[in-house]
Amino acid sequence: MPTASLLAIGNELLNGAVRDANLFSLSQHLTQMGFCVECAALVRDDPTKIAHVVLFLLTQQPDVLLCSGGLGPTADDLTLSALAEALHVPLVLNSAAADLVEQHYDRLLAHHYLTQRGPLFARQKMATLPAGAEPLLNPVGTAPGVRLEHEGTLIYVMPGVPAELEAIFAASVAPELLRRFHPGMWAEHTLLVHCDDEADLAIPLRDVAHRHPDVYLKSLAKPFPAASAEGLQVIAVALAPTAAEAHAAAQATLDDLRRTVEAAGLRTGAVLPSTD
Repeated sequence: MPTASLLAIGNELLNGAVRDANLFSLSQHLTQMGFCVECAALVRDDPTKIAHVVLFLLTQQPDVLLCSGGLGPTADDLTLSALAEALHVPLVLNSAAADLVEQHYDRLLAHHYLTQRGPLFARQKMATLPAGAEPLLNPVGTAPGVRLEHEGTLIYVMPGVPAELEAIFAASVAPELLRRFHPGMWAEHTLLVHCDDEADLAIPLRDVAHRHPDVYLKSLAKPFPAASAEGLQVIAVALAPTAAEAHAAAQATLDDLRRTVEAAGLRTGAVLPSTD
């Protein structure tokens, strides 16, 4: 299974001004694409700290590192300079990135959203990338995304604005990841188990997980007394070469769990709709 690490950058994420949405959505997308997300981090707009965290994540040797935030035109947008520092490469004005920035301004002017272009230095800042990097079209915003490789890790940097990140991920990142890694198909099924205490599930979950080592089995805790009245959700997540195999593995695991917990005197409920 290919692996991924995530990094979200921005003071606003750590001082409580903005709730991060990008780590959540990227984790969902990557998991459903068949990746194992092994690590995620938040860091302030401090180039030394950004570089330090990037290097830490790269030491884990993920197949993919996805970063969000810090690509804009203002002085506190420092992600690319920090990345260049971490990788020991220079920053260079990228002509393809400059064209993407100017094309976006052309569209803004044509729609009369602006009456003039932003300052040249600010436009060039968004087009100045680490040497060897490639720009990615931003269908929504001005700053291009960035793609580069370092010692076997594919690195993507996307804007922190969720709509821009989602657009770049869908248009450029996801298609390449699927082509390059062929990660397989993902399926999740959920079983409701009624019990007074989640601890009552510990032994059945352990035994069923032992019999189905390739399926991730997890109970989702609820506060008392909701576990008994509403039921605890137990998820079974499977990855397989085909969707049919993934769904079959997840369902077989929950069928085994149902038999096991009912034999232990616990009551089960509905199998919730599966997720593709």
